[in-house]
Amino acid sequence: MGRRFKIALFIGFILLQVAIHRYVNELKLNLDLLYLILVYISIKSGFMKTVFSAAVIGLITDFFSMQVMGVFGFSRTIIAYLLNETAPHIDLKNNTFTFLLISVSLFLSNLVANTFFYFISGTGFDSNLILYPPLLTGLLGVLIISPSSIKRHLDVY
Repeated sequence: MGRRFKIALFIGFILLQVAIHRYVNELKLNLDLLYLILVYISIKSGFMKTVFSAAVIGLITDFFSMQVMGVFGFSRTIIAYLLNETAPHIDLKNNTFTFLLISVSLFLSNLVANTFFYFISGTGFDSNLILYPPLLTGLLGVLIISPSSIKRHLDVY
């Protein structure tokens, strides 16, 4: 049941991310569900799977953003490596640490991406990229992972 649950959750996140991307201007909702998948993979997998998954998820994010290809691929790969190295030292049973792990890492990833956008196209720093998505995604991640039954299914108990 655990493997099927994970696959269904990942597919659901991908479909919801496509829907959010399609209606982001109407909803003003800046959630990064693909990043939650990346955090899970970074915490539970080895180095090579983490880096490969981060590059793929980053390129998918680049496609959704319709900006310079490779920027999110690079920033997500760097942060996924850092997540992979620091996650064993963090207590994921504590929801505060989980929120901080998701929010701070997404903030750093988006800050790296926004810095590249600044140097490439001269755009300023965007709070819709740097501030709101990390907070909303971190909050959603904690709400999803907080029930003990979900923690058992995702093996983060």
